[in-house]
Amino acid sequence: MYCFAAGTMIATDNGEVAVETLRTGDSVRTSDGAVTAVKWIGRQTMVPMFAGTRCQPVRIRAGALGHGLPHSDLTVTADHGMVFYPSSGETVEEATQDGLVINASALVNGGAIDWLPMAELPDRFTVYHIETAAHDVILANGAAAETFIDYAGRRQFDNYAEYIALYGDDRVVAENPLPRISAARLVPPAIRQRIEGHSGIRQAI
Repeated sequence: MYCFAAGTMIATDNGEVAVETLRTGDSVRTSDGAVTAVKWIGRQTMVPMFAGTRCQPVRIRAGALGHGLPHSDLTVTADHGMVFYPSSGETVEEATQDGLVINASALVNGGAIDWLPMAELPDRFTVYHIETAAHDVILANGAAAETFIDYAGRRQFDNYAEYIALYGDDRVVAENPLPRISAARLVPPAIRQRIEGHSGIRQAI
């Protein structure tokens, strides 16, 4: 699942707006400064009592990704990809020269990036994902994060019928070509150092 918590502020052509207020047809800004239209907002209700730690989100504290990003605490589901690009002048592995998508769970360090305690979760809560025409990189609380990619499909969302009413059938979203990391042990040392407060990698801005 690749979703944002309610209250996440998404950059649009009219400034930042809460993810839960976005609608189909609204324009969101990508990390390279372009604008793209929202095709659909997927919503899913999570019930911790039944899902347990499977639905436990990751909280990224303000500034945890460097360069003051995110600008305020950001909560995402464990599999949501945050996007990093190499800083100019930095020497990194050839495979990461174009950037990386890293699952939030792989960034957890027990400090500024950590699991949101189950005790802090309500009985039920809603998470949201933004689908655009491509697998884009948008700005969530100022930090670069992926849009919807159909790994798990849209049927898991509460409003799947709304999607079908709009488009008639599921469509395949071509995956962003950036390499993806889903395990903490695979996070490059330069990025690990970055989120521990050292220089080396900048997040897309």
